[in-house]
Amino acid sequence: MCKNQVFGSALILAGGKGTRIGYDKKNLMLNGSSVMAGLVKRFRSIFDEIIVSSNNEFECENVTVLRDELGSGPLAGIYQGLRRCNSEYLYVIACDMPFVSPDYIAFIKNKVEGGGHCDACVARNGAFLEPFNALWRKSCIGPVRDALESGVYKVLPVLKKLRLCVVMPEEVKQFSGAGSPFFNINYDADLKDAERALKT
Repeated sequence: MCKNQVFGSALILAGGKGTRIGYDKKNLMLNGSSVMAGLVKRFRSIFDEIIVSSNNEFECENVTVLRDELGSGPLAGIYQGLRRCNSEYLYVIACDMPFVSPDYIAFIKNKVEGGGHCDACVARNGAFLEPFNALWRKSCIGPVRDALESGVYKVLPVLKKLRLCVVMPEEVKQFSGAGSPFFNINYDADLKDAERALKT
């Protein structure tokens, strides 16, 4: 995949404490390999800029690490990423989502370009919207900042106030390889499911 097929900046959200799985998710290992390192490696061939949102120490060559400065949680990380990124759109993913699809990233880029003006491109999963594995535009900075300053730290209430390009479930299916691009690891059982998916 060529760099000009996607956007210039990617944000990996890695600020969670991993309380459900019992350790920092930056340390997730899948079949003997670091999930976090795998994301960074893949993104180097796609994006010109990689940003990691983490309040804990993280060092990686040519990766910008940002700490929360306003609020907390994923929304605070998205805010910092939007403020600091060098591109109009910021691709956002969580560090516990191992099945990232470069083709899906290119697909949502094309959807944004062909769908008129929107603030974010997200997928629908049943009744819910997926805020990660998504594109967020710089125009989101104001609404995100307003939410954080009001003590609203959840992502979905902010999405409801934005102009969205929505990817429907039937569109996502074509990009499910070893696993869904929206699969995330919260528990040991999820990790075992991911290991099985990679073996099939």
